[in-house]
Amino acid sequence: MSTFSKLAAAHLLAWTVYVLVIALGADELDADFIQKNISSLLPVVFIFYCNMLYLFPRFLQKQQYVKLIFLLLAVNIIGVALRFVFLEMMLKIMNAHLIFPFDSITFWNQFRMNLLFTGVSFAYWYARRNYEIGKRQQRLEKEVLDARLKALKNQINPHFLYNTLSFLYTRSLPVSEELSGTIARLSAMLRYSLDEVEEEGKVALEKEVAHLKNFIDIHQFRFNHKLQVIFETNGNISRHQIMPLLLITFVENAFKHGKLQDAAYPIQIKLCTTDKEILFSVMNKKMAGVKEKSSGIGLQNVRNRLDLAYPHRYTLAIDDKNEEFSVHLSLMLHP
Repeated sequence: MSTFSKLAAAHLLAWTVYVLVIALGADELDADFIQKNISSLLPVVFIFYCNMLYLFPRFLQKQQYVKLIFLLLAVNIIGVALRFVFLEMMLKIMNAHLIFPFDSITFWNQFRMNLLFTGVSFAYWYARRNYEIGKRQQRLEKEVLDARLKALKNQINPHFLYNTLSFLYTRSLPVSEELSGTIARLSAMLRYSLDEVEEEGKVALEKEVAHLKNFIDIHQFRFNHKLQVIFETNGNISRHQIMPLLLITFVENAFKHGKLQDAAYPIQIKLCTTDKEILFSVMNKKMAGVKEKSSGIGLQNVRNRLDLAYPHRYTLAIDDKNEEFSVHLSLMLHP
């Protein structure tokens, strides 16, 4: 049985128990019982799922409190109207008549019931949200651990590499300061890829930026500083965190498939931060002829990682034209 089927069955069971509890407290299961008790079922079901599935995720999670309050009041009033629509239908089926009038007392009784289930729906949504966040965090931590283990299995012992690069750095200092600097950058990239994971599977954004700059500088050294790359940052990058090795994928893609030495069409990399979000974009002119086969984790895997680390808090727009390719990523930093 799928997760959705199990959840649907649990909800159906809960509503069945709710109806049975009401029925057990009734003297007779007649038209009067339906009018006073069962007729209130449709409104509270409507309110529960409208709040849980739409209002709370869309407005409460985005801290749009004023809109949420007005919409909750509107939904509660609609719920009162639904009771009498449902009641009219039931009475026609049973060939019965309305026993109590639709007056202010009836309105406020149903409205209070609707408010009660508004609270129930909030409690359920909040508990469910925290449960899903916990599950996602576990999956994210497992993914980070698996990635690190895979990297260790697929590479030479990292300590051997660190020591070797340190040795090469020392030996290259008298020969070429630029070469030694490139070796130091390569060592920093390796260390970042394997070791730099902090709280909740995230790293400081400035470390991710340093990783990107090291990547660009190493390629500039390879191509004798002829690459046309513009990397701009705006905002305070020292106060935010991000999933490690997330942005490098987009830069790697641009270097593999873009024109690298055309001054008229430089690779443009932009990073902007605000108090609430991180904006990142990469734009490049496509390279003509045979394309280099990609060996990275791929854009689809990036989407999967984003789903884990930033559920409902990111937008990723990829524009793949005949001659140009661009990626625009927006990360909302707080739920």
